[in-house]
Amino acid sequence: MMSDIKILVLDDEYDRACGWRDEILTFMHADITVLPKKEVSDFITELHRSRLASRNGAYEYAKGYDQFDLLIVDYDLLGLDEEASAAWSTGAEIAYTARLMSRVGPIVVVNQYGTCNFDLTMKRTLSSYADYDVGSLQITSPGFWASSDFDGFRPWHWPNIVGEVGRIKTFREFIFDKLDLPVIQSLGFELADAESPRYLTYDIAGLLGVKSGGTSTFREIAINSVGLSVFNILDKDRPIVQCMPDEQLANVACAIVSHWLERVVLPGQQCVADMPHLASRYPWLLSAPQRPESWSALSTLNSADVLIENVSNHIAGEAFFYSRPAYWIQEIDQAFPVPEDFDISQVPDHVFCEDSSKFHPRSDSSSYPSDLIGFDNERWVVGELQCGGKDVSYEPQAYLLM
Repeated sequence: MMSDIKILVLDDEYDRACGWRDEILTFMHADITVLPKKEVSDFITELHRSRLASRNGAYEYAKGYDQFDLLIVDYDLLGLDEEASAAWSTGAEIAYTARLMSRVGPIVVVNQYGTCNFDLTMKRTLSSYADYDVGSLQITSPGFWASSDFDGFRPWHWPNIVGEVGRIKTFREFIFDKLDLPVIQSLGFELADAESPRYLTYDIAGLLGVKSGGTSTFREIAINSVGLSVFNILDKDRPIVQCMPDEQLANVACAIVSHWLERVVLPGQQCVADMPHLASRYPWLLSAPQRPESWSALSTLNSADVLIENVSNHIAGEAFFYSRPAYWIQEIDQAFPVPEDFDISQVPDHVFCEDSSKFHPRSDSSSYPSDLIGFDNERWVVGELQCGGKDVSYEPQAYLLM
C-alpha cells in the first residue's frame, strides 16, 4: 500500500495554514505538517544558514527539508519574528533557496500573484522560482489535487500536484543519469533540421539558455543559469552550484527544465501539444468526434480512451517529461491526414476553455490573445467563474476585449 505523501506548510498565519490542511484532508489522504510561527522562522533560518555557508565552496544541505515530498509556502511572510534571520523573506526566496539547498519535492508558493486570479497572458509565472503558483483560495481546490473529474474553476495549466511528486522524482533520476548529455537531444527535440517534425525554434530553446548547436548539457544548464529567465540563479550563489554534488545539481537542472517545458514549450502548443488542443486542431483523432462525450473525456491529465489507433505512437519523449500526455504535433499532422469521409459539420462547435479544463460551446465562451510564443496564441475561457466562494479575477481584463 502506497504511503501518504508528506507535505510541509510554511506560513506566518498558523490558523489559516491549519485551515488549508483541514480542508485538503476532506477530499484526500496526506500527512500534512503545519509548523507554528516560531518553528517556521527556525526552518527558514536553516535554509539561509546552509546557503550562506555553501557560498564558501563546501556544499551543505539544509536540515529538515528532505523528509517532505511537497512544500507549500506563503508568499507574504512579514508576520515572522523581525529579529530572526527569516524576517523579510518572501515565499519566492524560500522556494529559490529550498531548491538550491535541499532535496525537497515540488514547491508551491501561495499568493505571489494574487489570491484568486487567472492569468490571461499565460506567462506571468515564467520567471517564478516556485514550481507552481496558486492563490490562497485555490490551494484547497480539489482540482489542484486531482487528474480528472474537474468542476468549476480549474486552470488547465494546473497539474495534479499529488502526481507531480512521483513525476518529478522520476525526472530527477533521468537527468542524473544524463547529466553530461545534451538537454535538447535527451528531450527528443531537433534544432538543426527545420524540416524535422520535432523541430524546436530558437526563440523557445533560447529561454532555456541553449546556445547555437544545442549541445548544452543538463549540467551546463544548471551551472550557467545565472540570468536565465525560467530560473535565474543569482550571481552570488554561483559558487553554490559549482560545488553541488551531482545529485543536487540534477535536482536543480530538473527544476529549470521542467519550468521551461511546462511554462514555455507545452503551453505554446507549437512543437508539442496536449490532447485537448491537438483534438481541437485535428478532430478526426477522436474515434467518435460527433459525440459530445468524446470531447468531455479529454478533460483529464491522464490518457483518454477516445482516440483512434496509433496516436499514442507519437507521445513526445518520456511520459514524465510533462504533467499530462503530450504529443509531437507535426508527426501527428503527417501520420493522420483528414479522412475522406470526415464531416466537420457533425462535430460539436465547442472550444477548450483554459479556466475550466473543459470543452464548452463556442457561443458560451470568450476568446483572448495570450502572450505565448507561437503562431496561434488565441485561447478561450468560460469566464465569470468562482473559486472558494469568490469571483475569479481575469487579468488583464483588457485581453477579453480584444
